[in-house]
Amino acid sequence: MLAAECAWAVLRAEHNRIREGLALIDGALRTGTWTRPEQRATTLIELIERLQEFEKTTHRPKGVLLVEVLRGRSPEADELLNQLALESRHCDSLLAHCKSMLKLVAAGEIGTIRAIETLLQEHRQLMHAHLEREDTLLHSQSAMLLTREEWARVVSSISKAIAAGKERDRGRAAEG
Repeated sequence: MLAAECAWAVLRAEHNRIREGLALIDGALRTGTWTRPEQRATTLIELIERLQEFEKTTHRPKGVLLVEVLRGRSPEADELLNQLALESRHCDSLLAHCKSMLKLVAAGEIGTIRAIETLLQEHRQLMHAHLEREDTLLHSQSAMLLTREEWARVVSSISKAIAAGKERDRGRAAEG
């Protein structure tokens, strides 16, 4: 089905952008420059906020209808959707906690550096596993359970989300 292939091409491309964001965060962690007084954790905070913004405003809206259509189709699909939702909330929580700790580092409190590194490593590992489950298990469940008409609706909703994102980006560009 062409519609399903189009939908998953968009979703996988965005998963790759999320992986790139995770790699940027990991690279910043490895250099250690974020702990220097002149940096005051701002670079790491900015990278986290960019990742959060992309997920919240660009990626997640594209999956809303897919999840709605898939929910209730099979116990396996429902369990997977529940697990993915729980993982997303946990990842969000990890990043929120890291940002609050990074603000302490920015204020000169360096005692939280190891904890931040540990939380961001946990987030990266969980997020990579989460994206892999979406790319494999969610893809498989949706391919088995959705009809052509449902895929057409999903692709239409993805197209609308893309158009809304472009409009949002134009608005930001006009403000800046």
